[in-house]
Amino acid sequence: MTPIYATLIGYLFGNFLTAMVVGKIFLKINPTQYGSHNPGTANMGAVFGKKWGILTCLGDLLKSLIALFIVYFAFPGHINIAFAGLGLILGHCFPFWNHFQGGKGVAVAAQITVFYDWKAGFATLLVALVLTAIMQNLTIPPLVFMLLFSVYEFLQNQEAGIIFMAITLIMVFKFWKDIVDFFTGHGKKVDILYSIKKKLGIKSK
Repeated sequence: MTPIYATLIGYLFGNFLTAMVVGKIFLKINPTQYGSHNPGTANMGAVFGKKWGILTCLGDLLKSLIALFIVYFAFPGHINIAFAGLGLILGHCFPFWNHFQGGKGVAVAAQITVFYDWKAGFATLLVALVLTAIMQNLTIPPLVFMLLFSVYEFLQNQEAGIIFMAITLIMVFKFWKDIVDFFTGHGKKVDILYSIKKKLGIKSK
């Protein structure tokens, strides 16, 4: 029963969509009616500005961290962290109160992986960051990061690996339209290196 409780705790916390809270309290809008209609960090940042995107990301990281710590102390056993992570992704991507229409889970997945295995988590996130800079895309790198992490953890513990692979598949499902757009040449490009240079006042040659 412990894995079920861990998953339920994760799901309940996952249902807290920071984008909806930020949108309704600070911006007086429903973020699902703008941009990509996705209540997540990327859409909030792209449509309403980086400040609101960052605030949304921090909120999603915080809710994930709280849920993971609760499970960590309430249900000893490392595998329960993975189950809580699965619940978090399910809650974030398919919140029951919002007709099961939620975010894509990138920030949540990042928090889960680092909490479960910080070395592998940071290593795969670094790969995703490099890929994002090279590909100028926000769709493929998160999926590659999650896939690499899942494969690595499968080699350490098959049960955990399967759970993380399930999380990966959920993210693939949520990203499906973006994946199709990417491979058909319609994907949106995001040049993070240009943004960093612009912020630092470095002119591109």
